[in-house]
Amino acid sequence: MRLRINPKLEIQLVRIADDVIVAVVDDFLQNPAEAVDYAAAHFDEFEAQERAYPGLVLPAPESALADVNRFIQRELSRLFPFCRGDIRIHSQFSLTTLQPGEFSWIQRLPHIDPRLEPGRVNYAALLYLFERPELGGTGFYRWKDPEFWERMTSLQRDDPDAGLEELRERFALFGEPARYVTESNEAVELLDKAPARFNRLIFYSGEVPHSAFIERPELLQPDPRAGRLTLNGFVSAIPRG
Repeated sequence: MRLRINPKLEIQLVRIADDVIVAVVDDFLQNPAEAVDYAAAHFDEFEAQERAYPGLVLPAPESALADVNRFIQRELSRLFPFCRGDIRIHSQFSLTTLQPGEFSWIQRLPHIDPRLEPGRVNYAALLYLFERPELGGTGFYRWKDPEFWERMTSLQRDDPDAGLEELRERFALFGEPARYVTESNEAVELLDKAPARFNRLIFYSGEVPHSAFIERPELLQPDPRAGRLTLNGFVSAIPRG
């Protein structure tokens, strides 16, 4: 498998806040069905995630992603403030499967992508590989108390239940049934959402709180051909001065 980029791409920049821009590219791949076929053929190699991602993941073969990675390096570095050189990209197929009743507390909230090391910045490339838009796009948020949530997230890295009692005392939402976050609440302000569309790529700063925007979790299923399958690229880069 080699994923080939559509040579007639149009990149749309969407400003969802004064300091937050998302690039949206429709009809991104020439052969998106091959990506779905690969995920389906390797379904038994997907692995469940313990804490952050609410579902299953499968590393994507680097040999298949040369054109995709080149597009990020050459084209998107012109539009976002990171350098073309020394870019590190880790890519995986992701299949959202968890029902809210299975969540750890951190899965009730948006997340930011952790930095690999100081002095670098994170970006994310996400390609929707499912036909049904009602399976959910991506929501972007702003923390209402960033320092508090940074502390709580740090606690949770070692123990998925750490801090839960404090959260229940402080926030009513942690006493309510769990749900995928799709709106503003006590913890976050919803900025906007990127609707899902088959073969649509979105690219954004991984340091903006974000989450799968799933309003109908009962539609999720562990099937790469029918479920909420995405191809995710996690980009670590040097900021452009």
